[in-house]
Amino acid sequence: MHKLSVVIAVYNVSEYIEACLTSVLEQNYKNVELIIVNDGSTDDTFQKVEKLVDGHTNVILIDQENQGVSAVRNNGVKAATGDYLGFVDGDDIIAKDMFQKMMDSFEMSDADMVTIGVARLSGDKVYPSTLHEKYMVEKKEATTIEETPALLYDTTSWNKVFKKSFWDKHHLEFPEGQMYEDIALMIPAFLYAKKVNIIPDVGYYWRSREGGAKSITQRRNDIAMVNDRLLALKKVNQVLNEKNIQGDLRYQNERKNFEIDLFSMIEWAFLAPKDYYLALQPLIKNYVEQEMKTTALNDIPKEKKRLFKALLANNRPAFLLNSYIYFGKKAVKKITK
Repeated sequence: MHKLSVVIAVYNVSEYIEACLTSVLEQNYKNVELIIVNDGSTDDTFQKVEKLVDGHTNVILIDQENQGVSAVRNNGVKAATGDYLGFVDGDDIIAKDMFQKMMDSFEMSDADMVTIGVARLSGDKVYPSTLHEKYMVEKKEATTIEETPALLYDTTSWNKVFKKSFWDKHHLEFPEGQMYEDIALMIPAFLYAKKVNIIPDVGYYWRSREGGAKSITQRRNDIAMVNDRLLALKKVNQVLNEKNIQGDLRYQNERKNFEIDLFSMIEWAFLAPKDYYLALQPLIKNYVEQEMKTTALNDIPKEKKRLFKALLANNRPAFLLNSYIYFGKKAVKKITK
């Protein structure tokens, strides 16, 4: 039985850490090395961790000053001694058989990485993850991102297990000091992988914390976050260029950029101060002009396309008008459901 190293990142998750660690410690797959990295929590998270893992000989505890989630994961990887590598965030939970299914999948096909389905968790409610459902259609073995471009939407690290030799061969590392670290790493990992296994069953439960929606909305209108996300997208494009990938995969990546990545930057801009728009507009325009190579903009939903067209033309009145129309239609649709 191969050893699986699992890096668990924890930071101020006192309310959730017991459920998380219990779900990991009670896994059916037993040859697991847990590397729990506390990123300078200011609550009692680390004290709870110490009590929960007391007596477990397969646990490595690392208590560090706050450095951010990328440094947490990278430091955890450095401590890993397993043949395979996975990640869990300290406020999430996993199904009891998740790692068993994923490790069995490696036995069926000598893949570089295995990805499993994800659901959102809010309190006691479980609902689909719209980010992940595109690839959660059917079981696949030894596929590639070229064959299954829906994997472009699977940009999270914690629903995957990697062959450690694959991780080391390609010098994979989370970019430190920036947000959207998963995008910058996971899509390149898919691009490097010669074989990817997909398990559509839900194995990972991604928590949506209560009260988080407001802070997320506020932070979206943040130019530092825009710059970091654009940096992550450019990293993906760099690997696409290195591998000389054109055609449908390039088109699908750019369509995802417009519909999800770039749209998340402009979606709430009509509520932000004018200064945000003035800083945002040239950043988006330069990215589209310098990085985009296909006609993907023409094929996104017309309401979103109008917003991009107005922004790229630097027509703020038209951008604001189309923003109100877009959200008005969303509100009507929600009311009449």
